[in-house]
This record gives sequence, C-alpha cells and structure tokens, in this order.
Amino acid sequence: MVRWYHVDSPLNLGRSGFTKLATVRLKLEGEPRTIPLRVFLTAIQNELKILADLDTAISGEPKGTLDWYVTEMRVASLEVVTESRPRSDYRDIGAEVSKGIVTSLEEIERQGVTPPYLSHNGMQSIKRLLGTVGRGKASGLIMASPSENVEISVTAKASDNVRQLLPIRYHSLGSVEGKIEMINIHGGSRFVVYDSRTRRAITCKFDSKTWMDTVKNALGRRVNISGMVHANTRGEPLRVDINDIRVMRSKEDLPSIDDIAGIDPNFTGNLSTADYLRSMSLA
Repeated sequence: MVRWYHVDSPLNLGRSGFTKLATVRLKLEGEPRTIPLRVFLTAIQNELKILADLDTAISGEPKGTLDWYVTEMRVASLEVVTESRPRSDYRDIGAEVSKGIVTSLEEIERQGVTPPYLSHNGMQSIKRLLGTVGRGKASGLIMASPSENVEISVTAKASDNVRQLLPIRYHSLGSVEGKIEMINIHGGSRFVVYDSRTRRAITCKFDSKTWMDTVKNALGRRVNISGMVHANTRGEPLRVDINDIRVMRSKEDLPSIDDIAGIDPNFTGNLSTADYLRSMSLA
C-alpha cells in the first residue's frame, strides 16, 4: 500500500498536493520462537544507523533530515516496516535513502564493492546487520523498499564480501578528489570526502594545527587531497593521511566563454566567442 501525506511546500509533490512516503521493510527469516530478541534488535538498530548514514551523505546535513516510524510488524518471520517523514516540508530525500539501503546491500551481495555514500561507520553497521543471519535460527535477511519497488534477499556471500571490503590491505602515496563533508575532532581530526566519480566515502585524517582553517573554509567544496592512501583488497581508497589539501575552483570562479576571448582578441574576427563556437558547430 502506498501512503501519502499533505505538504504545503510546492516541492516533492505527488498528486493534488500530496507526497509519497518512503518505506523500508526488514525481514529476518526463521521459524517463530527461534530468533533471540537481541538478534532482532541488533538488526533494527543497525538498519537505522545505515539509514542515518545515507541520510547524512545524501542531504549534506550532519544530523540528517529524516525520522523513521514503525507502520507494520509481523511475527511469522520477524518483520518490521518503517516509513520516513522529513523534518522539513521543503526537502524530502526519503525515496533516495530508502532505495539506497536496498541498493547498497545489492552492490555488496552481487558485485562485492563498497556502495556510494556509506562511511566507515555505515559499513560497520552493514557488517553487524548481516551478522544477524545465522544467529539463533535466523536463516536469511530480506531488505526492501516497497515504495520504490526494490528488494534484495542477502546470502552469506554478502557477509563474506563486506569482510573483504573493510580491512586496509594496501598503502601508497596518491590523491583523491571529492567534496568535504562532516568534520569530526573527536578521537583525532578527520573529515569525510565523497569521491567525485564513485560517491564513495573516504575518511581523511589531518593535523588540526596545520589544516583546520583550510578544512573549515573548504567545507562543502570540492578538494584534491594528497597523502598516504590506504585501500582495501579491491583497491578502493578507505582512508587518506593528509599531506596537502588543494581547494578546487567552483564553477563561479571559472572564466566564462567571453572571458577566454581576451587571450587572443583577434582570433574570432568580428564574432563573439559564443557566436564563433556556434558557427564552427554548424560548419
């Protein structure tokens, strides 16, 4: 069943001023009375942590933008359905987050790669969630988003894959490029960069005395981070110990087509740069 709620905002509207609620279904398969309560609670707690990690990454808001509410529970196998509600009427990323938790598990299960957006903590939560299968007599786990019409039934292969993705195996000098998010100074200064191409989260550790002002000023901007890069068995960067930070120029800082014309004022004759480029494309 698709549920809708009314919003006053003109954004994210479904039908007649209503927007669709995003839903997530977690099913821990097994016979009744064979799955310990602590195992089911572990699954729910880590599902919520993964949803929060995706929310933070997609929205760019450190505290997230969504709250999740229980709408259904079943006990043949243990099953819980939750729906998201945005804290602001002007932005609802529930659909992206609810689909994201399913596709994240799917990429780990079927491709054995680190999914976009999930931080190290998010991947640890994935590992703990998958670890509930086989405890007690929990025989399987299904994650679905009924609202987005996606579903994945995970197997032991997913647990094996995530154990391969988390440990650091390789170290080399290199660089990563992405957008700075979420500065954290507890337990060592670090921030997360989301890779420009893959959107995977990379933890960057830095010396606060040397780089704190630079990092603060670059928050939310694209940067090139160079230093010692630590990668997993698939060569995916997991962490960078920073030697240098270069803030990339924003689109507003780049020269326009007309600005470029000043390099050789006579190159286009009597035409503006834009008109000259258009005439070349028509030739």
